[in-house]
Amino acid sequence: MARALGGTAYDHRQPLLRNLPFVPVWQPSAVTVQAMVGALRAAGLAAFAIGRAALDVGPTVFEVRSFALSREGLSVHGRSESRRVAWTDIGLALPCRADSGQRATITTTTKKQSLARMAMGVPVAGKTVETETERSLDHSFFCLLWARRSEPDGAELLVRLECEGLDYAGLGAHMTGSSTANYLALLRIIQAQVGAAWDPRLERAGGKVAPVAAPSVSSRQVAGKTTTETVAISWDTAGAIIQAARLLVIAQRLRGLG
Repeated sequence: MARALGGTAYDHRQPLLRNLPFVPVWQPSAVTVQAMVGALRAAGLAAFAIGRAALDVGPTVFEVRSFALSREGLSVHGRSESRRVAWTDIGLALPCRADSGQRATITTTTKKQSLARMAMGVPVAGKTVETETERSLDHSFFCLLWARRSEPDGAELLVRLECEGLDYAGLGAHMTGSSTANYLALLRIIQAQVGAAWDPRLERAGGKVAPVAAPSVSSRQVAGKTTTETVAISWDTAGAIIQAARLLVIAQRLRGLG
């Protein structure tokens, strides 16, 4: 199975020891998950009674801007549409933590002039090189809700509730002036409603997920005798976390078949 999914058995065993699904962090897209699912389907679909729908990559992510709570469930409002999800239709509630950062390496090269060498026609006698590295790290928190179905059309959803930028007016009397306090209050309400569907693994292990790096960006400036070269690279783990959530959705579907 390790060969079918790519990589080695060791690569797959380490994440499993942390009770996390294998996350191919070098390609943060649903295409990679589709390839893994294709390999799993080819290896096991003929041997086990697994429906093809159970191995689909997973629902699209619905970015929530505001919400409303009720006894039956919650209504979520995005940029251009709204959905209603019943508490009983939530198969997984996944609080998540993602890390993002940037590293910039600045190299300054200064040419040293020598009058004696200039008189000989060799103006450059040497150079001094200084290298400085700047790093920054940020954390973001969000919650993913896997809805088996949602109204009005019964579509499957992966609802994303961000800690920052979410309108918390739907909390009513529980709302405070702090985004973090409002987010934690919302998580407590969700946890109380979904029961066993609550799964905090992706938040607890968020710091252990390998980041996905973007291509580096280089720039070069020359001012007189000084040349400054900057190489910057940014990275984040949000894509890998969402991949892991999709794999957990697939695993939950397969449990339901059993």
